Amino acid sequence: MGGGVLRDVLANEVPSLLRWDRDLYAVPAIVGATMVALCIRWDALTPLTSGLAVVNVFALRLLAMRFHWRAPRAWNRRSTVAEE
Repeated sequence: MGGGVLRDVLANEVPSLLRWDRDLYAVPAIVGATMVALCIRWDALTPLTSGLAVVNVFALRLLAMRFHWRAPRAWNRRSTVAEE
């Protein structure tokens, strides 16, 4: 994930991680990291649970690519404050 961001920054492009019009990219990684962190917290990190986290992230990413899932965006609200 970091290599792609670094590549985009060096190429003077908006990192695909930050673009809303791209398929899910960071969300599957966050899901996997959360799974591993919870397994560590509950002292349940084994090769099996690690493998399940990897398979889960891989499947989520493939589904996002197949069905063009996007991460939610912030609302584009208009400010009620008058500009100076």
